[in-house]
Amino acid sequence: MANSRLAEGVSREQLVQYVADHEIESSTWDLVRHHTVTEYVFKVGASPGIVLFLEADSETAAQEIVNALPVAELGLLAFDIDPVRAVAHF
Repeated sequence: MANSRLAEGVSREQLVQYVADHEIESSTWDLVRHHTVTEYVFKVGASPGIVLFLEADSETAAQEIVNALPVAELGLLAFDIDPVRAVAHF
C-alpha cells in the first residue's frame, strides 16, 4: 500500500490547484490498466492525496513506481510504502 502525504513545503492549495489544472497522465492510468495498481482511493479533507494498493516485487520496487508518478516527480506528494497482504502472515 502506498499512502501519500503532501511533500514538505507543499500546501493543500498547491495540490488542489495542480489537480484542477491537469488530467491524470496516461502513464499513470497504465498502472491501473496493467494491474500494477489494483485499487486506489483519493484522500479528501485537510490532507488530500491518494492511497494506492499495488503489486510490486519489493518495497523498493513499490517506491520506484510511486516516485515515477508525475505528482511525486514534481515534488507535490511523497509516498510511504506499507507492505500488506490479504492473509495475516506476519
